[in-house]
Amino acid sequence: MADTPEEARAKRIEINRRMLKSWRAGESDTEIAREHGLSLSWTGRLLRQEGAVLPPIRQGVKRTDLDIEQIILDYEGGASIQAVADAHSTCYATIRRLLKKHKVTIRPHGGQNAIELSPLLTLRSPT
Repeated sequence: MADTPEEARAKRIEINRRMLKSWRAGESDTEIAREHGLSLSWTGRLLRQEGAVLPPIRQGVKRTDLDIEQIILDYEGGASIQAVADAHSTCYATIRRLLKKHKVTIRPHGGQNAIELSPLLTLRSPT
């Protein structure tokens, strides 16, 4: 038999309280979301409703600790975007976005090998 609306509400309140208790015990939002089968954004919303003070809602967390000059040097020195991301403990998208923001020319996927091996990517001489 299905729960009455009051029973369902009581269960939700109890789950929210357990989530807040887990958060106060040091579990991350991600761990709590995974444990309860919820999205990260919904977990954050529920925790805020229960009184948790979380960072403001935004698109990811802005990294201020990245060594931009070194990242650019690494990439221009021949490292792949993924290799640079791994070396700086961040993701591919962050490095690519940073390189584009600083007007670094992005190499084609596959690097020079793609141009040499693919007949579709052969260089044309200027006419």
